[in-house]
Amino acid sequence: MKKIVLIASGLLMLVSHASLAGTKTLVEYGVVQQSHVIAGAQGVYHPLRSAAAGALGGVVGHQFGNGKGKKAMTAGGAVAGIAASRYNQSQQQGVQKVDLLIKTDSGQTIDVVQTLQGNQVFNPGDKVRILTQGSNTSVDKSV
Repeated sequence: MKKIVLIASGLLMLVSHASLAGTKTLVEYGVVQQSHVIAGAQGVYHPLRSAAAGALGGVVGHQFGNGKGKKAMTAGGAVAGIAASRYNQSQQQGVQKVDLLIKTDSGQTIDVVQTLQGNQVFNPGDKVRILTQGSNTSVDKSV
């Protein structure tokens, strides 16, 4: 019994050190030299999605009508499913990113590409805060 308690407490100590360690974020400041938006892919068509939507529409349409009417409802459901899928895919917009060339206060020049957050616009000359945690870097406007 003492061995089990000793082993368990040893394992708990090993695990607890990592969980209490926390994470470190490097904070730097700089000035935007260049900024341009990278548009995401728009209107990407996925034929398998349309085929699946058409099949689903056909199954739903098959539930209605009798005889030739059943065939017409099946075909109509399939066509409606494909049309709905194509419309939905055409309305989706890709994620926009912004590419920032920044001169840090320490004299380094860095390039950061990040997801564009809402209406946040970066212009040359803007003072920014650069947050680096591990391999992830993000930039926001300096206050």
